[in-house]
Amino acid sequence: MEVRVLRWVDVDSILDGENARGLVDSIANAFRDFSLGRAVMPQRTVFYLDDDWWGVMPCGLRGSGVAVKVVNVISRNASRGLPTTQGLVLLFDDETGTPRAVINGTALTAWRTAAATAVSIRYLARDTDSIAIIGAGLQARYHAVLFMRVFNVRKFIINSRTREKALKLAEFIRSRGFDAVVVDSVEDAVRGADVIVAATTNKTPVIMGEWLVNGQHVASIGAPERDARELNDEVLRRSRRLFVDSRKAVINETGDVIIPMNNRLIDENYLIEIGEVIANIKPGRTSDDEITVFKSVGIAAEDLAASVYIYNLAVKSNIGVTIEL
Repeated sequence: MEVRVLRWVDVDSILDGENARGLVDSIANAFRDFSLGRAVMPQRTVFYLDDDWWGVMPCGLRGSGVAVKVVNVISRNASRGLPTTQGLVLLFDDETGTPRAVINGTALTAWRTAAATAVSIRYLARDTDSIAIIGAGLQARYHAVLFMRVFNVRKFIINSRTREKALKLAEFIRSRGFDAVVVDSVEDAVRGADVIVAATTNKTPVIMGEWLVNGQHVASIGAPERDARELNDEVLRRSRRLFVDSRKAVINETGDVIIPMNNRLIDENYLIEIGEVIANIKPGRTSDDEITVFKSVGIAAEDLAASVYIYNLAVKSNIGVTIEL
């Protein structure tokens, strides 16, 4: 059997251009199919080796394919000069079961996570004139790259615990022709932005609801652990609903939902899947003044959609290496 191997550089070459918008479309369709029950997606297997998070994420959709991702989050990798998130994605034909591709999961995860945030912005945000990114790691960089490809952004506002990383990210953004500033506090970043993206490895909240301004959109992609939070209680009080990628996943996996539910601040009815908005089952933003919040933990339906999209483009452009197994 022939399998196409797609490296990190291959994934970047495919998506860092006009194909970025199509990726956002694919992820939006994945959210819709998931919420409509079309995709078969068992709850991912999660385990820890000491403090290191590991996940195995399968998903299948008839007529699309079957994908399995093995991924890890190892925070100590930052000091080793390695990505904190790494993995591999295996793509199979859903009719024959034939393996089709092995794709660098670090790159795929970075792109599809940014695309998921972009979907939330497309359906929930009022404006994208200024976007604040809290954090300056791999995910922050890929969010900036994708946003530059798909939105009309006037200014990026960057804040990070490590100012040197924030400065490097801002310099990278400016090198692509966009304005970027570094601010010293998260509060300054939040108050000055139409959209706020939290892409951190913090265990305690970094976004405070007291700082939010009417009409803003907040997207939180960090805090994947049950005891970790990026959003404080006031964020949830000020937003009437919490939009999520998967209701079941966030209830089981992130402290941003588990802790306020345990404290009876919110319940399951407070959670709306973004796929339900895309499918017109439930409303998205209902007024210009509404503060909208999206919480993403990442689901396998995104990985399947991204891997199929990337694979098809790779075949079309003959990108990657084909090997016989």
